[in-house]
Amino acid sequence: MTKHETHVRRERKKSVGSSFPRPLEVSVMRSVVCTICVLSACAWGVSPAEADPVMPGIYWTDTGTDRIQRANLDGSGATDLVTGLPMPYGIALDPVGGKMYWTDIITDKIQRANLDGSGVEDLISGSPSPRGIALDLAGSKMYWADADTDSIQRANLDGSGMEELVVGVPFPSHISLDMAAGKMYWTDRSLNDGKIQRANLDGSGIEDLVVGLREPVGLDLDLGAGKFYWTDNQGDNILRANLDGSGVEEIYVGAWPDGPAGIALDPAAGKMYWSQDFPGSMYVGNLDGSGAELLIPGSGQFSSAGIALIPIPEPGTLALLAFGAVATLRRRRSSVASSE
Repeated sequence: MTKHETHVRRERKKSVGSSFPRPLEVSVMRSVVCTICVLSACAWGVSPAEADPVMPGIYWTDTGTDRIQRANLDGSGATDLVTGLPMPYGIALDPVGGKMYWTDIITDKIQRANLDGSGVEDLISGSPSPRGIALDLAGSKMYWADADTDSIQRANLDGSGMEELVVGVPFPSHISLDMAAGKMYWTDRSLNDGKIQRANLDGSGIEDLVVGLREPVGLDLDLGAGKFYWTDNQGDNILRANLDGSGVEEIYVGAWPDGPAGIALDPAAGKMYWSQDFPGSMYVGNLDGSGAELLIPGSGQFSSAGIALIPIPEPGTLALLAFGAVATLRRRRSSVASSE
């Protein structure tokens, strides 16, 4: 934990107890998604007015301004979704279920809400310092790192059935899942002795993949290329390696005190997105580290943001997303009708 983050957390604890789609392309994509959703809605007997498609975008937490925000993938249309949060940190998305999940390291909670920020729910209370979070949607599980208990934990998506999977990690930060291989990866943010580690999803078989790092923070996987990417807050750089930890490459170097923090990959578009602590800006670049661009200017405050993406889907997945969203709406409507 940087001294800036330590100070901010202590003070708040007291008080709390360029190759983007062009506009025409985005418009066409939006029309296609909306059309599929409306047609699917009619086929499933759901009113087209209820079929509100989830559009591609960036979602992030901002610890400097106490909020969760969203913007389009080109950085336009930035908007506040949830405000007044003491210190939101990690974030993960369920696009088909229409939910976002996040951790708060001041209230010691894991919460979720609809993707528009409405319907905030408390799922976990009393996890001393929940950090990064990742979702296993097929298994209806969420996994998170807890920096105060030095552990990796999981629970059902509704917060029930909490389990401690790994203990003795000095400073776990962000976490990513490889469901096909049955593995979870995480960063150990220990200053000047940081690591990237992985284990089986039940916590067994812990492996050190990369060791001796300055301060690894954000983490994401490019499973198609067999790579993981991470940010180093003290090194002011972004690195990647093969999934077994070999072939470490430094692909981006920032200028002190940028402090890269959260990172999210869009392999289909060949892009990576990351946040920087000072002044809390959002950047985008190619997966090889080239073409870095300022996407969203920061607030000027300390901001260690978690990032999650809803990328532009491949054509073959548009219908699946639409049918999934409409099926979810239908289930929700049936649930409401049965309770009346």
